[in-house]
Amino acid sequence: MLVMTFVTKTLSAVSGGAARAAAHTVSGAKHLGRALLHRREVMRLSELDERGLKDIGLVRSDIEGALSVSWLSDPSSVLEARSAQQRSAAAGRREAGLRRPVVIQAAPRPSAKDIKIACNA
Repeated sequence: MLVMTFVTKTLSAVSGGAARAAAHTVSGAKHLGRALLHRREVMRLSELDERGLKDIGLVRSDIEGALSVSWLSDPSSVLEARSAQQRSAAAGRREAGLRRPVVIQAAPRPSAKDIKIACNA
């Protein structure tokens, strides 16, 4: 009876480990496929001219930096991080501009001596 209990527990541990290993392999393959798909999309972005990249908030060095990561990494995550960094910097500049008081000076009013009335009589 003791042997049977030991064998049952051992086999259940192996099957759980095998299931985790299989799930990890499938997950890894899924992430690799996604990374390769996103790499192809980022490479298509590199075909745009400077004006097209500026329209979507990127510069050429952002694309080159994203493509320089490992083939196993997702280059779109690099672009996302750079975009978030640029957005936060722009938001900081807007905040600083809003905190600074804007002084508008009114034009001085003319005095009675400065007003000349012309009369054609």
